Amino acid sequence: MSARITLHCDRLWQYGGCTGQLMTDALSIEEARTVAEQRGWRAGRSGDFCPTCSGRPDAAVLAAVHLHPEGSR
Repeated sequence: MSARITLHCDRLWQYGGCTGQLMTDALSIEEARTVAEQRGWRAGRSGDFCPTCSGRPDAAVLAAVHLHPEGSR
């Protein structure tokens, strides 16, 4: 069984929204948000925000994070 949780930036602008996203193979939304926060995202119940929209433009922007290598499960 495989799972993929993708966090999308919730920042809305006047004429559109941020396209920031972080794809993970996390097993739960909590794990995905923990990993996102370690990479500069602000994640939680009030929404998920990419590093740029959360005021952390110096954080490394990643598109995908591989947490569980094949065979380690």
